[in-house]
Amino acid sequence: MIRQITMVKFKPEVTAEDIVRVGEGFAAISSVVPGIHRFEFGPNLKLMEGTWDYALVIDFADEAAMRGYAGHPDHIAFAQQFVPLGEAVARVHYTV
Repeated sequence: MIRQITMVKFKPEVTAEDIVRVGEGFAAISSVVPGIHRFEFGPNLKLMEGTWDYALVIDFADEAAMRGYAGHPDHIAFAQQFVPLGEAVARVHYTV
């Protein structure tokens, strides 16, 4: 299984409503391909200084499922809508 962790820093002008729409967008694409075993996301609780604004954890059955998700038209449409809100994005993939 492959785990992807994504963290986002939003641009300063991003509103609370924008962040709610990001979550709605993630919910809409959380099962677009077979092989997604876990899809969790949410805004940072801001319990510490220096943290990022939003996180996403996805567990994929394998690399084919991960690449299928990345290339899926619904995921691409989501990215086109919400990537402009981000100032920075960090990702890591590892085996679980």
